[in-house]
Amino acid sequence: MALTAEEVEIHGDVLETILSHVPLLHFPPCRVSKWWRYAVSSSLHHHNPPKPWLILHTQATRFPHATAAHAYDPRSDLWIKISQPSIDYVSALKSSNSNFLYMLSPSKFSFSLDPLNCNWRSVDPPLVWRTDPIVARVGDSVIIAGGACDFEDDPLAVEIYNLKTRAWCTGQSMPENLMDSAASPWLSIATTTEKLVVADKQSGVTYWFDPETKSWSEPFVLDPGQPISNYHIGCSNNSLILVGVCRSGQAERVKVWRVEGEDVSCKEMGEMPQEFVARLRSKSYENSPIDIRVRGNIVYVYNTWKAEEVVACELMGGGGCRWWSMRNVVGREEMMGERLVFSCSEVGIEELQKAIRMKKWRFEEVNC
Repeated sequence: MALTAEEVEIHGDVLETILSHVPLLHFPPCRVSKWWRYAVSSSLHHHNPPKPWLILHTQATRFPHATAAHAYDPRSDLWIKISQPSIDYVSALKSSNSNFLYMLSPSKFSFSLDPLNCNWRSVDPPLVWRTDPIVARVGDSVIIAGGACDFEDDPLAVEIYNLKTRAWCTGQSMPENLMDSAASPWLSIATTTEKLVVADKQSGVTYWFDPETKSWSEPFVLDPGQPISNYHIGCSNNSLILVGVCRSGQAERVKVWRVEGEDVSCKEMGEMPQEFVARLRSKSYENSPIDIRVRGNIVYVYNTWKAEEVVACELMGGGGCRWWSMRNVVGREEMMGERLVFSCSEVGIEELQKAIRMKKWRFEEVNC
């Protein structure tokens, strides 16, 4: 007897291919058999694996400083509204180079380390009061450097919070060459599994800091062999990435290099198409200040003054780049009276399950 249309079983590669088109956020609520779970896992591994999300956090500048979040999932090319409780206010919400969110006040240091920033930890603040420090996590260390207020004795002070011992200690002060730029607006940072890398955005002069020895390296210069006006670094799968803005007269170009070897040579990977460069350009300012967020093999580039468009770059395994852009789902009118903070996280089914089942968060597709 032949099977009816309702009885036809779909399995193997056909099922996995179909599942590869299902947005990641639709998987966690499903209660299915072990066989189906295997098909989902295999599809995510072989056909269309998860890609790092770009997460946009907004915080109202007025009391009670309510927060909200939206995410862009490049795997499914869709925006997601994250319905969650507002983050308890400590001070202005800030992000550091990937998914590290924090708030720093004279009385408290509050931070979140997990991909979706579900959990927050509050500890005593560092001894040195700072306004725009570098803040980064390397292993079990949270490093806070520079950005000290004028009345502090050492504007280059470095303090390290140990996540295991829950105690602060001091490290070697930042190099004196960074005296005039020892704050987050003028420095770009990246973290590997062992080190914090710090680059001057204007000169490309770079140092790394080892939290184990609590010391800084000798300086080196990121030199791709082309004139660059802005240097931005990130870490892609534990490899250093340089995104540089090249200007020649009125022309503006954005390129990506991989930094390799002990001689820190720069290998060009790709150049942003001019149509995307134009979308990042601000009509109100001569220069268009950009920033980046890097996770896995995805680089997100955005204009810090005009955040209406975001350009994404996927670093291909065999070399080269794939570029595309997306409109910021958080419109300009919605951002009035709010600060916008970018982060980037590797989000998988487990992270979504925890947020949905344990935190009772809701994730909804947004029609952009």
